[in-house]
Amino acid sequence: MRDFMHGTSAKVLLAVVFVMLALMLFTATQGGSVVANALGLVATPMQRVSTIITNNAAVAAEPLTYSKEELLEENAALKKEIEELQAKLVNYDQYRIENAQLRKYLELKDENRDFKPVPAAVIGRDPNVLYKFTIDKGTNDGISKNDPVITDAGVVGFISAVNANYSQVTTLLSPDTKIAALVTTEEESGTPVKDSVGALPSIDETEPTLRRDSGVVSTDIKLAEEGLVKLGYLAADTPAKAGDIVTTSGLGGVYPSGLAIGEVVSVQNEEYDVSLYAEVRPFVDVNSVRDVMVITEFEGQGQALDEAFGTSSASEGQ
Repeated sequence: MRDFMHGTSAKVLLAVVFVMLALMLFTATQGGSVVANALGLVATPMQRVSTIITNNAAVAAEPLTYSKEELLEENAALKKEIEELQAKLVNYDQYRIENAQLRKYLELKDENRDFKPVPAAVIGRDPNVLYKFTIDKGTNDGISKNDPVITDAGVVGFISAVNANYSQVTTLLSPDTKIAALVTTEEESGTPVKDSVGALPSIDETEPTLRRDSGVVSTDIKLAEEGLVKLGYLAADTPAKAGDIVTTSGLGGVYPSGLAIGEVVSVQNEEYDVSLYAEVRPFVDVNSVRDVMVITEFEGQGQALDEAFGTSSASEGQ
C-alpha cells in the first residue's frame, strides 16, 4: 500500500480527483451552463450526422412506397415530356433556318429587283452520282430546268432535272457545268499625272484601271477532286492573277450577270494552244451546302449561249 501511494498511478489518480473537485466547486458557483455547453459541443455534431442519415434514408425509401403501375405511368409521362421537348427543339431549329433563308431572300430581292428567287433545302446526295444533289422544290414551286442555283456566297450550279416536288442540282464541280464568266483585274493604265501647276510630269505616276477578261468556267475530274474549276479561253495577254475575283457575265441567259463564282488561285498555259486559263476556287463548298436559292426569273434569262459567245470579244477594258 505504501509503495502504491508513492507510485505514478497514485499521483495521476490524485490529480484527477482534484480536477473533479475543482470542477464541481466551479459548477456550483456558476451554475450548470459550463457542463451543458461542454456536453452540447460534443453532442451537436453527432445529432447533425444522425439527422442527415435519417433524412437520406427516408428519401431513399420513398420510391419503394410506389407501386409498379405508378412507376411505369411516371416513366411514360417523363418519356412523353422528353419527346415533346425534342420536337420543340427541332421546330426551333427549323424556324431559325427558315428565318435565315428569309433574310437572305429579302436581301437578294433588294439588291436584284429583277430576281425571283425560291429558297430550297438539300434533301439528298447520291454517293454514286458525283457533284449533284436533290432539293425539296420542283415545278409546283415555279422551278424549271436550267434555272441557276446560288447561295448568298455565290454560284452553286443549275437545275438539271425537275419534278413536281423536288429537283436535281448539277453543281460547279460537275464536268456538265459551263458558265460564261468574267475575271476582273486591276492594272496600271500608263497615263502620267501632271503636277499641281500643270508642268511636265516629273514623276511617272499611273492611275489603276479595271480590266475584265471573259471566258468559260468548267472543270474536269482532276480539278474537281481538288475542289477547283477553271476559267478557260483567256487571251494570251490577260493580266489575270491569283486573288482576282471571277463572276458571271450574264452571256447566254443561263445565269444573271454579277454573281460571284470564286477566286483565282493560279493562271496556267493551255496545253494545246496559246490561250491561258485560270484555276479558280469556288466561294461555295458545294459538297456541304445545305440551303440554296433557285432563281426562277431574271432579266436577260433564256438567251442562247452559242449566239452570245459568237458575238463577244475575248476581253474588254473599263
